Amino acid sequence: YLQSGLGYSALLAGLAITPFALGSGFAAAVGGRLVGRFGRPLVVAGLAMVAVGLAGTALAVHLVPGRGAGWAMAAPLLFAGLGSGLVIAPNQTLTLAEVPVRQAGSAGGTLQTGQRVGSAIGIAAVGAVFFAQVGPDGWADAYDHGLIVSVAFVLAALIVAVADVGAGRRGRGRNERQDTDATRSPA
Repeated sequence: YLQSGLGYSALLAGLAITPFALGSGFAAAVGGRLVGRFGRPLVVAGLAMVAVGLAGTALAVHLVPGRGAGWAMAAPLLFAGLGSGLVIAPNQTLTLAEVPVRQAGSAGGTLQTGQRVGSAIGIAAVGAVFFAQVGPDGWADAYDHGLIVSVAFVLAALIVAVADVGAGRRGRGRNERQDTDATRSPA
């Protein structure tokens, strides 16, 4: 979109989306430290930030049409990137915390494979929608439709993450009740 639709050079297009990468890298380092304190809700917050940031990116394209759109996307892309970073490292940590140490290599490999397959499916879906919408003057509309698909995938992940947090809390509550009941029972 930035190159073919707006006429940006490869360098300018890369610079326009750099805020996402910077935010993601920074927040991944911070998220890795925060996951012990906040756990799964940190991933939920990160996914919500990604959804809001991508929706803000679509809004920026509408509010600042033409060549200025790439620069208008900087702040929402930074926000989405920060959210992405709060998902990446914490998700890895939380996943590996659920498996025995001797199976950590297999679990990590399975997680990475799942992420790669998910990325491939997401890229294919967004690309298919984007290129189905591209017309002579339809680059912004195509970009918009692609972002809608991206946000839909993120919202689906957010729903799963919220359900996971809820299931984890219910599970802990049951275990705590069982522990409490066991301590109250006469021996």
